Amino acid sequence: MEILQLIETIKQDPSCEVYPAQLAQNLPQNIPDDVKIFYRETNGIKFFPQEAYSIEIVASHQFIPINTYLFSDESTDLELENDDISHDWFLIAKVDEMSQYISIDMAQARRGQCYDSFFETHATIGDSPIIAQNFTALLHQLYLNKGQYWYWLQDDFQYLGDAYDPPLPNRDV
Repeated sequence: MEILQLIETIKQDPSCEVYPAQLAQNLPQNIPDDVKIFYRETNGIKFFPQEAYSIEIVASHQFIPINTYLFSDESTDLELENDDISHDWFLIAKVDEMSQYISIDMAQARRGQCYDSFFETHATIGDSPIIAQNFTALLHQLYLNKGQYWYWLQDDFQYLGDAYDPPLPNRDV
């Protein structure tokens, strides 16, 4: 499903909240096309707020490096090496109350891949699963999931690899 068609489908669903588009400022130059289109058409989505596993695609002003978002408190003991690949990951979805985050990779070799960035395991080799090969696929899966238990933790989820595996061919949309 194409990103524009998917956004329109979600807009029609009264169980989701699609925030009106705003002028997106300070977005990185190298964002994938589907993310660029998303922020041109909306300023975030709250998927199924009445459900136990509701999640929000962040507004454009929150589309920032995820390490900055998670570890901006200078008193934190967790400090990732500056050359860690997670420095190219941006926050794309969150549920702060559950410490559940999803990041999207902006590095050229992995651009657009989305990862489970649960706070306790964020940027951990072998525990940073790829949960979508691109942003459109992430949106589609979150919508199909209808706010139920995370789709990537369900038994029938097809493993896509780990963020720290060698890069897959670029899946940019």
